Amino acid sequence: MQGSGLLQKASATGHRPFTVGRSQQYSWSSGSMRHRNPYSSSNNGQQSQSSHADRLAPFCANPLSGAAAAAAVSESKQEQQQLHGKDVVMQFYDAYNRRDLATIESLLADEVSYHDLVYEEPHEGKKGVLGWLKKVRKYAPDDLKFVIEDITDGDPLKVGVKWHVQCGHGIDFPFSRGCSFITLNEQGKMLTVRDVVEPAFKPGDQTLMLLGGLTPLIRKLGPKANPAYLKQLPIASAAVWALYIGYMSIVMFSSAVPGQPAFSTPPEVFQELLQESINIWWINGTLTALNLSFIPNVASHPVSEAVFNFVLAWCLMFLPVILTDGPAQKVKNKGLWFTAIMAITNVFFIPFMALRAAPEALEPIPPAAAGGSNSSSSTAASNSSSSMLRPCKVSVPGTQQLPWWSRAVGAFGAFIGVFAIYWALAGRPEFGDLASRADYVQQTFNSNRVFWAFWLDMVLFYMYQISFLAAAPALYKYVPYFGVAGWLIAGGTKPDAVSA
Repeated sequence: MQGSGLLQKASATGHRPFTVGRSQQYSWSSGSMRHRNPYSSSNNGQQSQSSHADRLAPFCANPLSGAAAAAAVSESKQEQQQLHGKDVVMQFYDAYNRRDLATIESLLADEVSYHDLVYEEPHEGKKGVLGWLKKVRKYAPDDLKFVIEDITDGDPLKVGVKWHVQCGHGIDFPFSRGCSFITLNEQGKMLTVRDVVEPAFKPGDQTLMLLGGLTPLIRKLGPKANPAYLKQLPIASAAVWALYIGYMSIVMFSSAVPGQPAFSTPPEVFQELLQESINIWWINGTLTALNLSFIPNVASHPVSEAVFNFVLAWCLMFLPVILTDGPAQKVKNKGLWFTAIMAITNVFFIPFMALRAAPEALEPIPPAAAGGSNSSSSTAASNSSSSMLRPCKVSVPGTQQLPWWSRAVGAFGAFIGVFAIYWALAGRPEFGDLASRADYVQQTFNSNRVFWAFWLDMVLFYMYQISFLAAAPALYKYVPYFGVAGWLIAGGTKPDAVSA
C-alpha cells in the first residue's frame, strides 16, 4: 500500500496510526502528518487550486498548445479524483464509527455490492447494505470503532484499507484485524466492498496439509468445485421428503402411535370430520341460529371443533405468505397446492415445503459483485466472473411485500384462534366442565388417530411459521399461531425491524 511509507515513518518516530473521527482531517500524533479534505475551504485547498492554475498558465497563454492544455487539465482532475477516492472511504469509516447511516447512504452507489466474508453471500444494492448496517447498529456496541492502520491513495477508483477494531478507551478487540478492498464508480460512489477479517481459529501448518490434500480433488472436480454447485445438492429438500415419508408411514400405517391407522379410520370419525367441515369456523352454526341455513348443523364435542377450526385457520393464514414467499416462487400452481393443503393439511403441505426447499437455479455473478469496476482492469474481472455462478437471488422469507388483503386474513385468524380457545374451554356447557373436557382430550388423543394427527399438524405448522417468517421480529416468528396473525395484521416486516 502507498500509505505504508507514512506508517513506517510514524512508527520510527513513535506515533500511532490514526483513528477515524468526526473531523474531516485524519492525522497521526504529529501535526505535520495530516491528510486534509481536498474539498474544504482551507488555505491549503486554495493553494492547491492555485498550483493547478499555475501549471495550466503556460498552456493557456499559447493557443497552439491545446492538446497539452487538455492533458494538464486531465492530470489535474485525476489528482483531485485520487484524493476523492481515498477521502470517500475515510468518510465511510468515519460515518460508520459515528453510526451515521445518512452519510453512508450518500457514499454508496445504487448497485453497491458489499461482501463481508464472514457471510456466505454479499449484501447487494443500497437498500440491502443499509438494512444490514442497521442490523449491525442494533446489535454492535456503540464503542466498537474501526482504527485505520493504512490506506492506499494511488488509484482514483480502487482503495485498499488495513484496519483493526477497538472498544472502550483504546482497547484492541481480539481477532479484529482485517483489510478491505473498495472500488468506486466514476461518480465517486462506493461500488464494491470486500472485507477480510482475521480468523479466530488459526490452524497454521494444518492449512497447508489441507491445501495439499484438497487440491487434487478440486482439480478433478473442475468448475463443479464452485460452492455454488454444492448448494445445488438438494440436501434440505431431501430432508423434508424424508420427513414426509416418516409422516405418512406413522399417520397412515403405523400402529406404534395412538389410534387406528388412518387407512382404517372408523366411520364415526369420518362422520364427525364431515360435520366439522360443514360447520367450518362455526359458519353453518351461526347461519342456523339465524334461520339462514338449509343444511342441518350437527353438534360435535366443542374441544374437537376447536382443534379442527384452529388448525384450519392457522393453515388459512399461510395463504398470503405462500403466495409471496421468495423460496416458494419456484413452486408452480400454488393456488391448487393451497386448496389441497386446506383439504388434507400435511398430506400436501410437507411435499410443498420439500419443493420450496429445493435449490435455486444458478445465475452468473454480475461483474460488480465479483469485484469489477469501471477501471481498465474491469474487463478482465468481468470475463473471469462470467464463468462464476451463484444461486438466483430470492427475497428472504419474512421480508416480502404482502398482498393488501393479508391484514384481513390475519385479523380473521386471530379472531378464530381466540374463539377456538374459548370454545374448547366453555363452548356448549352441556359437554361438561374443564375437568370433563381435559378427560376428553386425554382419551381422544390416545384413541383417535385423526385427533392425534391434528396435534401433530400444529407442531409442524409451528415449524413452517419459523421458516416462513425467518427474518421477522422474534415476537412474530416464535409465538405459535398468534405470531403469524400479528405479522399479517402489521403488514409484514418493516425494513428497520429485520431480525438476525
